[in-house]
This record gives sequence, C-alpha cells and structure tokens, in this order.
Amino acid sequence: MNRFAALRALAHDAGLQLAYRDIAGARQVARAEQLLATLRALGIPIRTPEEAATLLRERWHVRMERRCEPVHVWTHGRGTPRLRLLLPAQPHGRFELFVRSENNDVQHLVVSSEDLSDIKPVAGPPVPDPAVSGVQVELPLRFQPPVGYHEVEIACPDGRITRTLLMVRPATVRPPEDVGLDSVWGVFLPLYAAWREEPRDGATYRRLQDLVTWTRQCGGALVGTLPLLPTYLGNDPYDPSPYAPVSRLAWSEFFVDLRALPLPVDAVECQLTTGPGARGTRLVDYQTSWQQRFAALQAASHHLAQQPTVRQEIETWLETHPILAEYARFRAAVDRFGRPSRWSSGLRAELLRSEVGPGEPAWPYAVAQWLAAQQIATVGHDALYLDLPLGVHPEGFDVWRWPHLFATDVSAGAPPDPFFAEGQVWGFPPLHPERVREDGYRYVRAVFTHHLGAARLLRLDHVMGFHRLYWVPAQASGREGVYVRYPAEEYYAVLAIESSRTGCAVAGEDLGTVPRAVRQAMTREGLLRLWVLPFERRNGTFTTPPRLCVASLDTHDLPPFAALWDEWSHDIQHAVVAWLASAGFLDQKTAPGLHDVIGALLRFLGSSDAAVVLVNLEDLWGERHPQNQPGTGLEQPNWRRLAQYGIADFATNAVVLELLETLNRARKERRHRATNSPTPPSHNRLGKEV
Repeated sequence: MNRFAALRALAHDAGLQLAYRDIAGARQVARAEQLLATLRALGIPIRTPEEAATLLRERWHVRMERRCEPVHVWTHGRGTPRLRLLLPAQPHGRFELFVRSENNDVQHLVVSSEDLSDIKPVAGPPVPDPAVSGVQVELPLRFQPPVGYHEVEIACPDGRITRTLLMVRPATVRPPEDVGLDSVWGVFLPLYAAWREEPRDGATYRRLQDLVTWTRQCGGALVGTLPLLPTYLGNDPYDPSPYAPVSRLAWSEFFVDLRALPLPVDAVECQLTTGPGARGTRLVDYQTSWQQRFAALQAASHHLAQQPTVRQEIETWLETHPILAEYARFRAAVDRFGRPSRWSSGLRAELLRSEVGPGEPAWPYAVAQWLAAQQIATVGHDALYLDLPLGVHPEGFDVWRWPHLFATDVSAGAPPDPFFAEGQVWGFPPLHPERVREDGYRYVRAVFTHHLGAARLLRLDHVMGFHRLYWVPAQASGREGVYVRYPAEEYYAVLAIESSRTGCAVAGEDLGTVPRAVRQAMTREGLLRLWVLPFERRNGTFTTPPRLCVASLDTHDLPPFAALWDEWSHDIQHAVVAWLASAGFLDQKTAPGLHDVIGALLRFLGSSDAAVVLVNLEDLWGERHPQNQPGTGLEQPNWRRLAQYGIADFATNAVVLELLETLNRARKERRHRATNSPTPPSHNRLGKEV
C-alpha cells in the first residue's frame, strides 16, 4: 500500500468522507492537504502521508486494547441486547457483566464462552500488521434493561476488564400525536422583534407569554421563535446571532422581564432601545439595551439577596443546577477579563473555586438564570416550539468548559453551491465525534434535556449534523473542507430517550441538499421534516405536505412571502393563482391581491396532512424585509429588526385575524376528516408501516 492509499485508509478509519457529490451531482474528492489538516484537528498527530500507515496500526492497537466500543445502542423490546467485543484469541471461560442503571441498581450477569454463537475473525487494518489479530464476539444480555443509560463493566475470561455505555432507547422520538400535535397550527416571531404597546416594551419573556395567550385565543397551539439562548451583547465579544450562543445549557438573560418582579426596578433601564433602520424599519440596539438591562439586573439581584427566603431559594436552585453556577462565574469573568482565549492558564482553576453569592460579580448572572427558568416555565412548555442551534460561540462557555469535546482547530461550514461559490465557514467549532462518545454523550444529553424539557416541539438546526458535518480547517476557505461522519445511530438514541422522557416531539431542519439517507432516517426515527413553500414549488404547483412535517410559507433565513412573491415572474405568479383556483383554494372571480394569495395558500396548507402549519406573523401584513441574510455578518442588520406592528396592534387587525381564522377553519376541517377516516400508519424503525 503506497503512502496516499494509507492516508486515505487512515482518513476513512477516522471518519472522514473521502469524496462527496456537490449540489450539481459532481464528485468532489478530498486532497491530501485537506485530509491531513482534518486528521490533525481530530487529534491525530500526522504531518505527512508517510506517517499514515504507522498511525493507522496504532489506532487498531488501541482498539484491540480497549476491546469494546465506548457506546452500544439497543432498541427496547427488539430481541436481545448484545455487546460487541474484540478479543486477542478465542475465549475460554466465562464473562462477568455488571450492568448499572441510572438509579444505581446493578444486574450481575454471567455469559459462558460456550454460549457464544457468533464468533468472527477480526479483519484488522488495511495495512498489514501481524500484531492485530483476534476474534469478534457478541455477548447477549439475558434481561430487558429499561429505557435509559446503563454503564456496563465486563470482566473477560483472561481477567481483563472493559467498559461501555449501553443506551436503551424507545423505537422513535415522542410521536407528535402523543403530545397533541395532529393537524394544529402555530405562529412564528423572533422574540427580539416582539413588542406590545410601543417598541421599548419589547423583547422579554413576558412578550412571549402574550403571544402564547393571543395565539390560543385564535385557536393556535404553538408559538415558535428563534433560539432563546444567551449571546454576547457587550463590546467584546459582540455577536447577537441566536445561532452563536454563549451556551446551549442556559437561557438568555437579555429577555428576563424585571418589571414582573415586586421590586423598585428602574423601568427606564428595562426598556428596549431601538434605532432607525433602512426604509422605515427599527433595529434593536443590543449593546445599549443590554448595558441598561444589566444595570437593572444588578440592582434587582441585590434587592433579592436582601430577602432571606428568596435568597435561600436561589441558592438552593443553584445547588441543583451547578453547571449554571459555573456559567455565571464564566460570564462575570468575561466581563472582567475579555475573551477566554486571552485568559491566563490559572484563571480556569480560580473560576471553578470562586463563589457565586450576593455581592459577587457572578451573582446577577446566576439570578438571571433563575428568573429566566421561572419565566419560561410560566409561558408553558406545551405552547412552545423552540429551536436548538447546531453550534456554540468559539469563545463561549461550552467550549471553555469542555474544550476536549470540541474540534477547535476547524469550523463547521458548507461546501460551495450556486449561492455561495466559495462555500461557507460558520465560525464555530464542531463537536469531536470520538470524544463525545467516550464522554458518554453527557454534554449532548444535557443540551437535549435543556431544550426538550421546555418545549412541546423542538426544531433541530441542520439535522444532517447527526450524520456528517463539513469541517473547514483554520485559515482555509469554504472550498477546502472535508465531511466528517458522526455516529447517527447514537445521536438518535439520545434524542429518542430524552424526547420520550420530556414528552416533546422533534422536527429536523432538512432544507437544501440533504442526502436521501438523512430523510429516511428522520422518517424512521419519527422526526417531523420541514416543508417550506419555495423549496416545494414545481413551476406553478406544489408538492403535498406529508403528515410528519412542519409546513410553512418561508423561514427566518428566507425573504418574507411578500418579497418571495415579488421575485417570482408574472408567469409563475399566474400559474400559482391558476393552480390554487383549480384546487378550490382561491376564488378567482377577481384579480387576487397578496392577501388573497396568502389566504389561499393557508387553506392549502391547513387542509393538508401536515402535523403542524407554522405561520410567520410578519407574512400576514406583507413584510418584505428579512430577519437574516445568510452568508452575511455584522455589516447587515441581521437578528435586529423589530416587527412593524406590536401585539396590541396586530391582535386586533382585521386582515391578520381573517387570515388566521382561514387557517384555523382549514385545520378544524382536516381534523374532522381525520376522525372519519382510518388512522394514518405510524412507522417503525425499519421504515415499514405498522
């Protein structure tokens, strides 16, 4: 085997995808330089292709020495759980297994080597290595462990001990119909854009509660918004993108409503500060608003500390949420010392020892997390459609706290396409696929639980990341990335366990070019896909939304529908109108206006099998400005534009109410038809109807 063949073999063994097909169907092959840089980002110390063969052998030696993969998955009720081992020789004797469940119950099992029926020789690495030889065996567990996480210790006949995590999962994530998401509808509005009477009263969890109350009065079931996670809103770092959070384990302090507290808080300091934008829009001034709100938060946290009962409640809560106490210390340190990448080596230990109590710089952040958790709980998890971003800020808490779980020498991104000729570099470090497994997915479990426990439906950003991610080495362009594979079966297992426990259904963002295998896995796992009108248009007609989907006219990354309609040619507009009329969704006696077209499209979506129809509220009054322009940064007013109307205005707007009533009526009729027809089939994990 020559050096480049050995490099490709090492890359494949480490999970790198050696080639992929781009959006045009052309095969793109990774160059040696790309493979070398990505392997180094994975922690493999390779400089030249000549070293690949030796490193590949070393990986196999470690694998044989470890004997057992760090994680196994079993679907509850499907046959017998089995654990796969690599052994140096045919075993003789007995294996002792100790299976510890989450409640610390321990099952002691004994498996005789005579009971092993499926023994195979180890294939070994593709480069010759006489030292790598042995057999692969599967140990049956003769009992049915419950759904959850089980630590297994295995004592082999030769006295060696190995360990693995057995994840016992339900067949799918929580089905949408189990949580009442069957032919329902909801609305979408970024929380920073939401205000009530005047712009300065906006962007609080109270406004989210107002949206929920009004939506339910109109017959809706859900309110969707962008991620509600903390972001950097000071001078340095500053990044208001909800998809670059400081942490995926905390809630945004910015939206905490201090005016809801019985405290002498300065109302002016709590106000949202905005400024003029292009063409009459208003933009959130995050830095000024956060400076004022944080000052009010400091005052409020001081007053709360003076109330012994409340102080005790906060301190008890922090004891049960120790990671948020660490987060609070981290945020206070960023305020004092700046970006973590510039900190001294001793600061980490100092932070982990420091106190989180009244008078300490971390106290306001800790109080903010306590308040945010309460205020989100008051909104009610059964009304929320939350959004889980793919990554975290490279200077954020999660990367600082668990640096070994992130590949910090690369960025996640996307390969070139017709919209981004140079590809995309998203600027955040991806999770390290092997180290996350070795950690037992504890960080991933915590992230899922944090979101699933607060929502009725959770959107997973870039669900393809369960399968593979495009890694771009530091200082490289988006053209120079490599796809890295992830153990999708294990991510889906964690998701299914946590979704089942919290009672939250899951939707996966699968827009754009997504391999067929990803959507097949989503169906098999019970995830709803996203059906978005512009992507489903076929000239003047549209595909039919499936049952397992969230259907909508657009997304936050697209122009609002009015702008999309303007972009379509007259011929396309005419064809769409004709199709809507022929299908009975539009009365074409007169030339339809934008309001009529939106109403007809809502009838179309409302009458479909889609589990959820989501309406961007801004579409109902013909907004044409986007909330985000993908591929741009701080040079554009992304994530800052206020809604044109406040809740008090659009809650009584005749056009808005008429359009929502159109959708509500269509959804009711769809549910009525469903009760008088056979129940649509569910699917098992083999994708077969049951």
